[in-house]
Amino acid sequence: MQRPITIPLVREAVLEPFIQAAELIGTPVKPILQSVGLPAQLTGDAELLLPELPCWQFAQKVARQEAMSTFGLFAATTLPHQDIASLSPLIGGCINLLELLKRFCDIAPTQSNINEYVLREEKDLVWLEQRGSRLLAEDVQVQLFEVMGMTQLVQLAAGQQWYPPEIHLTVEHHADIENSEELGFSRILFTQRYPAIAIPRRLLPLPLPTLGTRAAPPSMPDTFVGTLREAITSYLGNTDPKIELLAQVMDINVRTLQRRLAQQNLSYSCVLDQSRLMKAESLLENADIKLLEISLMLGFSDAASFTRAFRRWAGVSPREYRRQRLGTEHSQKHYLASKHQPTD
Repeated sequence: MQRPITIPLVREAVLEPFIQAAELIGTPVKPILQSVGLPAQLTGDAELLLPELPCWQFAQKVARQEAMSTFGLFAATTLPHQDIASLSPLIGGCINLLELLKRFCDIAPTQSNINEYVLREEKDLVWLEQRGSRLLAEDVQVQLFEVMGMTQLVQLAAGQQWYPPEIHLTVEHHADIENSEELGFSRILFTQRYPAIAIPRRLLPLPLPTLGTRAAPPSMPDTFVGTLREAITSYLGNTDPKIELLAQVMDINVRTLQRRLAQQNLSYSCVLDQSRLMKAESLLENADIKLLEISLMLGFSDAASFTRAFRRWAGVSPREYRRQRLGTEHSQKHYLASKHQPTD
């Protein structure tokens, strides 16, 4: 039986702590983003999905370039988990720590489609474990980011001075990690099965400060073609999303990618057009974005080229599509606005 291929995707907002941390220490971010196959300019859209492997390669490269062995800890403290734009709305409204941790485990797959967090009970402790797939053989920075993020969630209830009595990492022993101030006086064990933190059971009923209203988690694409479309979308307007690039960030070869698409009677150029159409439709629903801006955001050199392509995809021009989608609503908005204009 053929082994299914999963395209690991992660919300752009999850990369933001690493971007901010790198900028704080003066690292030239754009060249490193490009060197790992990511767009040099991110969109600022917290819900956008990026290929996950190059995101962690970015963190790894910054750490090596700056000789900063605990860069993952620094990234997590630069932008705590509860402040990540795609995560914070999802963990709002929890009554106590136990509810927060359960909620975090439930919504983790909406932040990364290979993420899995579980709560495991052990006598007077509860372990919060990250059991998702590991994309890099030596992903020290990612694991430090993960365990620090777990710690920050518990600190919301237990206070900023609280640290886990024990932390597990899967990587080899690192003296810098063992002696890091960011992890307090936690006992750190290396070469363990999962990255994890220990939480005393007595803390679970602790109340939480108000974190806002809980939002419904966004959905992840559940098919190979769907995840490929999402991966392509993250490059539109920034980098030419050629098939070689997408195969590279998915960690498969071009022939395998082409074969998977051929099994569904699709070509890469067809999926690229589908991705452009989906993003174009979304952008056209905003009446304030000009056609030229949309054209550039989709990787076209001018509005005429975009118009020809859109007509081929949708059977109507972008202007006609926008008119059909926004017609009545857009007209009503402008009518109401004009009613409130001062008269001479």
